[in-house]
Amino acid sequence: MTDEQRALYQALAARIAQDARVEAVWLAGSLGAGEGDAWSDVDLLVLAKDGAWAAVSAALAEELGAAFDAVLVEPLFGGRVVHFVTVEWARFDLTIVERDGLVRYDANRLEPAFNRGDAAPPRKRQTPYAPAPETVVRIAREFLRVLGLLPNALGRGELLNALSGSDILRRLTVELMHEEAGIAPDRRGGALHPSRFLSAEQLAALRALPPIAAEPDSLTAGNRALAQLFLPRARALAERTGAPWPQRLEDAARRHLKRTIGLDV
Repeated sequence: MTDEQRALYQALAARIAQDARVEAVWLAGSLGAGEGDAWSDVDLLVLAKDGAWAAVSAALAEELGAAFDAVLVEPLFGGRVVHFVTVEWARFDLTIVERDGLVRYDANRLEPAFNRGDAAPPRKRQTPYAPAPETVVRIAREFLRVLGLLPNALGRGELLNALSGSDILRRLTVELMHEEAGIAPDRRGGALHPSRFLSAEQLAALRALPPIAAEPDSLTAGNRALAQLFLPRARALAERTGAPWPQRLEDAARRHLKRTIGLDV
């Protein structure tokens, strides 16, 4: 954690502690788990007294927004999470829970700021993550479904939609690689840092993919490259985990792509 992140964390905790309806605060997210870097935002888990979370969320959104000169204060999930961006582009999030919500968190991945009571998240036993067969099948089926939509987008001239589909395929490939590596979903670095737990080999494979532009030949070549990267790895992981490979879906997708746009994958 940088000096600036530590100072922001401590200043936020001190300000939140002035609200008597708040029982405890923990540093959460990647910084709380000791896995953050200089680009990580400051995530705080805020324990409100039972029945007070909504009032606490609204009050802290207003008070911290003013105190820290926020240019963006955005309540999410009905106010359960409040996202802030300051005028200096420091980013911090509050997640407000009551006691029954603490069970979702792991004390091993939190740093306590203060606690006025006896409630705290459990300290969960650390067990290696193993990909579940149903997860592998879900990822593979979605990849094949989206891949099979390419002819629709090209046929309608919706090249931007086709480009969005290619991005979905890339994200599914990254998700598959995290499963390959045994990285649990809550450790994958969030939307802004998906490459954090990828191996050198995985990163090299992703970086070798061709850039894709909103142009038919580029989209066709890019989707072929994504499929050639994804499908062998997905089949291998399915075999390793005992997942039933969706062979009929794959065969149908291949026939559809070949018949409509002449694409072999």
